[in-house]
Amino acid sequence: MREPCHAGESSDAAIARIAALALAQGLDYDGHGQAVTDDIGPLDGGRVRDIQHSSFTDRTGIKAGHGFALHLPDGRLGHAVHLGSDRHGYLLLDIRALVTDEPATAAALREAPSRYRQPILVWHTGFAALPIASSAPLAHLPCEVAFRVGIGWPGPDEVALLARRFSLRATDTPEGGDALLAAMAEAGERLPGIDGFSIWTARVGQTGKLRLIEDHAVVHTTDEGHWPMPWQPADIGEISGALAGGPDMVAIRDKVT
Repeated sequence: MREPCHAGESSDAAIARIAALALAQGLDYDGHGQAVTDDIGPLDGGRVRDIQHSSFTDRTGIKAGHGFALHLPDGRLGHAVHLGSDRHGYLLLDIRALVTDEPATAAALREAPSRYRQPILVWHTGFAALPIASSAPLAHLPCEVAFRVGIGWPGPDEVALLARRFSLRATDTPEGGDALLAAMAEAGERLPGIDGFSIWTARVGQTGKLRLIEDHAVVHTTDEGHWPMPWQPADIGEISGALAGGPDMVAIRDKVT
């Protein structure tokens, strides 16, 4: 999240205002333009994530099983149901195919179909979540959700061949890699070099405490209809962008990997 200084605003006033905004989003602010992270340090090739020490419920007041709205880039609101979170930065969310100008009612959210074919993992960053008032939860807990972790990956030479075939450059960057996945999804192709997958399980208790259970046993199957979605967590920006009509990298990764 970036927040510009206002014209004529003193540095002390700007720091105080931005610190208040950070507090409202559940972030610790160090006064130097950066959110403070924990001792895990930079992730994903040096890109720092604002991993939350508190649970999603502690930060937002939204209990597990209940719904919330989130801001989209076009000014509208998307919606999801919070299933669980842990203290390592993972959220388990059921993203709903419901976009409105005002926060939806609990009844509308209950009836809305899921955006994806199962709940997904999302990085717990400091995005604003607007609670949907409801006396009863919209999802039943405890629950378990399975994810697949691919075994193998295409080598550099294979990626270079794919890049030339789809007339793409800089596929070694995040943006270029996403462009390659999007092109392959549109062509109905999967990445070569993935020889199978293992099943990891997101297990959520009654109170929303999330535990990720890893199983590295290789699964070989040709029945794609029974494959769970990829384990790779999404950024909330990917979710909000997709709900606003932009590229859906969550669905693309599911098709291609």
